[in-house]
Amino acid sequence: MKFWVIVLFVCTPLVGADVVQPPVPAPQLLIPAAGNTAGASGTFFRSDITLVNFANHDQIVRLQWLPQGISSSASKMITLSAQGWIRSLDFVGDYLGQTGLGAIVITGITSAGDIDPTAALFATTRIWTLQPGSSATTSQTFPAVPVASINSPSAALFGVGGKGNYRENIGIVNLDPINAQTFEVGNPLSGPIPFAPLVITVPPMPMQQTLLGSGDNTFGVLELIIVNVTDSATRSNSWVAYGSTVDNFSGDAWSELAVVGAPTFCCAPIG
Repeated sequence: MKFWVIVLFVCTPLVGADVVQPPVPAPQLLIPAAGNTAGASGTFFRSDITLVNFANHDQIVRLQWLPQGISSSASKMITLSAQGWIRSLDFVGDYLGQTGLGAIVITGITSAGDIDPTAALFATTRIWTLQPGSSATTSQTFPAVPVASINSPSAALFGVGGKGNYRENIGIVNLDPINAQTFEVGNPLSGPIPFAPLVITVPPMPMQQTLLGSGDNTFGVLELIIVNVTDSATRSNSWVAYGSTVDNFSGDAWSELAVVGAPTFCCAPIG
């Protein structure tokens, strides 16, 4: 008598396999940093932005400019054709008619001016400059963030800084339309270079970029913890933080979005 043994192989997904999600179109996007502005050491930074409409219908799009440190309602309307796209090497100047540093909120809207839930927008963005004294370019990318996904009680940065010829910046975008938000930026007490928390207050609906250090005054490579310490009555989780490091000589740069959910052992919310 013969016996047959059937072996079944059952494949189960790895735990946490869905932690990393690919970029997807969304009705509303935030570009945390964009600009048309002179930098240090002969650099001039512009934003190379591509904006794509994945929907199969024409889409009205509102481009809202959030300038550094100033609440603003400045916006422009454009229409993207069905499954069409636009690109500009100087998006802030060409499409918004603005200069300086800021953030951009990109919203698909209806003819009545409401957010269009059927909008499917996607954007790629980098800030670039000619290297001082040459025709070569250098750049840093800033991924567009779906606004509906933003929920930040605290956040952390791990790749900011470089000892010596760099300048270190931290930027925060406050999407609360009514209330200013106050943040403490510090590092773990166990870190290699502890320093007193830096307090940054951001008005409603702008971005604020702050220089942490430059040249010999840099802290080196840091882990930074950002905590919203606004009074609980007006505290909002509608904010995004980023870090940006720039080489003072070449303009070479990199950026990092702060990761949400950092421990709050450096700072304490009020109330």
